[in-house]
Amino acid sequence: MSETTQNAIFAREVQRKLDDVIDWILENVPNKKTTLTRSDFLEARQSICSIASGITNLNHIEPEPAEGGAQYINDNPAPWP
Repeated sequence: MSETTQNAIFAREVQRKLDDVIDWILENVPNKKTTLTRSDFLEARQSICSIASGITNLNHIEPEPAEGGAQYINDNPAPWP
């Protein structure tokens, strides 16, 4: 099986599992006053699928400062109390 075929199968499986998770979330929202729809998950779906298909480089998820991103991002964990 070629690498392209394996990647396509993997991407389809990720989408299927993501659909399952979204369906579960919509069915089990603890606060029934909250009105969630599938469209609320569109941005997350696009991000996850692009990462799964290898399109997105994980180091470039945050926008650069010139693109409106933060000038400084503190990525050091807080000390244990």
